[in-house]
Amino acid sequence: MHFKISLVILQQKMITFEFLNEKFKTMKIKGLKPLFVLTSLSMFLFVSCSNETSKERGPAMVKTTKIESHSPSMDKTYPARIRAASDARLSFRVAGPIKSIFVNEGEYVKKGTTLAQLDPRDYEIQFHGTEAKYKEVKAEVERVTSLHDKGKVSDNEYDKAISGLQQISAQHEAHKNALEDTKLKSPFSGHVSEIFFDANETVDAGMPVISVVETRQLEIVTHVPPKDLLNRHQFERFSCRTVNTPAREWPLKLTNIGSKANMNGLFPVYFILENKNDTTLYPGMSAEVIISYKSKRDQLFTVPSTAIFKRRTTSAIWILDSSNQTISAREVQVVRIHSSGKTVIKGQFSEGDITISAGVNSLEEGQEVSVMEEPSDSNVGGLL
Repeated sequence: MHFKISLVILQQKMITFEFLNEKFKTMKIKGLKPLFVLTSLSMFLFVSCSNETSKERGPAMVKTTKIESHSPSMDKTYPARIRAASDARLSFRVAGPIKSIFVNEGEYVKKGTTLAQLDPRDYEIQFHGTEAKYKEVKAEVERVTSLHDKGKVSDNEYDKAISGLQQISAQHEAHKNALEDTKLKSPFSGHVSEIFFDANETVDAGMPVISVVETRQLEIVTHVPPKDLLNRHQFERFSCRTVNTPAREWPLKLTNIGSKANMNGLFPVYFILENKNDTTLYPGMSAEVIISYKSKRDQLFTVPSTAIFKRRTTSAIWILDSSNQTISAREVQVVRIHSSGKTVIKGQFSEGDITISAGVNSLEEGQEVSVMEEPSDSNVGGLL
C-alpha cells in the first residue's frame, strides 16, 4: 500500500517537473536567469517532499515519568554531641582491697562478665561462720517443730525458735550476698572506657572503679530554643550528620524532650540512632541534628527539570492522556530548582499524573505520542 502511494507521488512530481521544464525553456527564451529558476524548482520539490514525509510520520517517541508529591518542610540544624545510651560507672557494693582487675581499657565485654575482684578473705570467713550458725539453728527448729506437733513443746517456745531461724536466715543471706559482691560484673555488653583503680588498692563501697559504655546503642543530644520547643507538634523527621561525614545523614528517633532549660535557656532533646549496628559513629563525636518541620504551604510536586518548557510567557509541562496517548500542556509555577535535576512545582494536577520528561520543546498540543519503554534490569544501558 505504501509502495503504491509513493509511486503515485513520484508520478505527480515527474509531471510537475516536466511542466516546470517547459516553463524554464519559455523563461530562458524571455531572458530570465537559469540559476533563479533552478533554485525555485529545488525549493518547490524539497517542501513538497517534506510535507509528504511529515504526513507519513507516526507518533512521536517520548520518555515519561510520574509526577511525585513533594512534602514541603523546613529544615533546621542544631549542634549536638553523640554519647553512649548507657554509660555506667561501676562500683563494689562492699569495701576492701582490690585483688584483681580482669579487663583493660577499650576492651569489649559481654553482659555478666566479671571485671574486677576484691580480696574475699574476710567475707568468706564471715559467711562460713554465719552458715554454720544457720545450719545449727535450722536443725534445732526442725526438732522443736516435731515436738510441737506432738504437743510436747509450748507455742511460746515454738514461736521463739521460728523467730531465731528467720533472723539467722536473713543474716546468712546478707553475708552470702556480700561475698558475691566482691565480684564486679558488667550490667550490659559494651566497652570498658576507663579504669580508676589498680590492683591492691583499697576502695570503699560505692566508689567508682570501672566505667563501661554501651557503644551499640548511641544517643544524640541537642538543645533547642523555647520557640522551637513550643513548635514541637510540627516536628516531622529527624536525622544527623557528623563533621567527618557531612554528606551522609543517619535517621534518628526522638526519645525525650527535657522540660527544664539549661543555663543558656535551651531545652535538651534526646534521640537514638535507628541503625544500631553502625560502626562509623562513636561516643564523644560532634554532630548536627536536622529537624524537619511541617509546612502549611500549598501542595507541591516534583518533576525532572527537563520536563519544564516555556509556553508564551509562562512555564508548562506536558500531561499524557493514557486513554488516547495524546498530550496537553499544563501551566506550572516553579517553586525551587534542585541541583539533583529535580524541580519543585505548583499546579493543577495530581500525584501520579504522567508527564513528558525529554524532548518537550518539539511537541505540540494534542499530539499523539508513543511512550518509550524502560530497559529491563538485565539490560543495563539499554544495549539489548
